[in-house]
Amino acid sequence: MADTSTKSASFWAEHRLWIIIASILILLPPLSFLFQFTQDSNFCGSWCPRMFFSWRKGQAASDFFLGFARSYMGVTLVLGVLASTFFLGRYWCSHLCPVGGTMETGSRIVPKWLKINFSAIPAPPVRYGYFAVYMLAPAVGLGSLCCNYCNFATVPRMFGAAFFNGADFAYFLRTAGLINLGLIVVFGFLAKGGRAYCNFMCPIGAMDSLSNRLGLKFGRRMNVDQSKCNSCGACSRVCPTWAIEIKDKAAIDHYSCMPCRKCEKACAKGAIAYGKTQG
Repeated sequence: MADTSTKSASFWAEHRLWIIIASILILLPPLSFLFQFTQDSNFCGSWCPRMFFSWRKGQAASDFFLGFARSYMGVTLVLGVLASTFFLGRYWCSHLCPVGGTMETGSRIVPKWLKINFSAIPAPPVRYGYFAVYMLAPAVGLGSLCCNYCNFATVPRMFGAAFFNGADFAYFLRTAGLINLGLIVVFGFLAKGGRAYCNFMCPIGAMDSLSNRLGLKFGRRMNVDQSKCNSCGACSRVCPTWAIEIKDKAAIDHYSCMPCRKCEKACAKGAIAYGKTQG
């Protein structure tokens, strides 16, 4: 039984788009404001959130743990994201991540007839299959997906290239840069909801979704009051991560759900709300 007592609108729900835009402005070029405190300019270097937990074949343990020190802000960011998700749900992914936010915001201006609906593809098997390759490939010497195929490098470089940064522009003339750009366009801007890349290919999102599911009984999540749900499907149609399945009643997959609360707004019966999950 879900406690939906926090149905009333919140700042995070009502101003989500503006929070996403603010995060993009603060974290991406030309401002990159937050990074300036550590004399960085993007998510590379000390802010890298993807490389420090990847073990490469032949790497000494001392070098592996030195990577944590080199990416100390990235470590702090990832641990903070996982901890907040455990108790509050995936607010980093839904509101604060400038990478996912850019793709979702960009998808809003794409005509509906151009958008690709990926909802027929079950996200968790693809997500954790990709995450397994991400972790195992460097460990067995098959190459790394950390830098060449990094969403946290590609999206900032898109903004940097727009402001005439020669190095960022040159990145997209390389094979890896073109592939990355294609992935961002197809699974981001052209995807219905703009979150297919987040749902399939983001290693931070994969870890975050696990934290979300593990903390289900300890924190707040999106919940369905089964006694109010009439299975109309309105919630499922607006979910950007296709995390809602309509069976006899609506059911939320908390491996994919973000608290964007679009489903809550779409539900005419008031059956969906953010709150504690009980029993």
